[in-house]
Amino acid sequence: MPKYSVPYAVFPLPPSPAFPQGRVAHRPLLRLTLVNGPNSLACYTIVDSGADNCAFPLSFTKALGLDPLAAPHEGTSGVGSYNVPTYFWNLEIDLQGLTRFPVFAGFTPGLDQLGLGLLGQSGFFDRFNISFNLRQGIFEIEI
Repeated sequence: MPKYSVPYAVFPLPPSPAFPQGRVAHRPLLRLTLVNGPNSLACYTIVDSGADNCAFPLSFTKALGLDPLAAPHEGTSGVGSYNVPTYFWNLEIDLQGLTRFPVFAGFTPGLDQLGLGLLGQSGFFDRFNISFNLRQGIFEIEI
């Protein structure tokens, strides 16, 4: 299977009491397009092996023509939060024209401030083999 190699994104982080000089985080960031019928939205996501599902900011739903009041939902949790409403829809992900696949994805206000989606176990890791190589500064997806 062909491998799609992506460099880690570099995020400078500001100083804090724990890291007075600031620091740099390397994150597996991936650009993709969410597709719901005739509606689409290009966005960035973090490839996150700790996420149970694929999830995106709730603010993305308007551009995709999705109505949270008509969607099945559940409470989800993450670092410092619990029982955050997450609304689910079937849609498609277009991975930079390399492949397009269906996914049952959640949309939550818990990701609105971050502005990034998460590609998780169900919907992404169960579909592709992913390898992370931080020392070389890349991650790879077998398409």
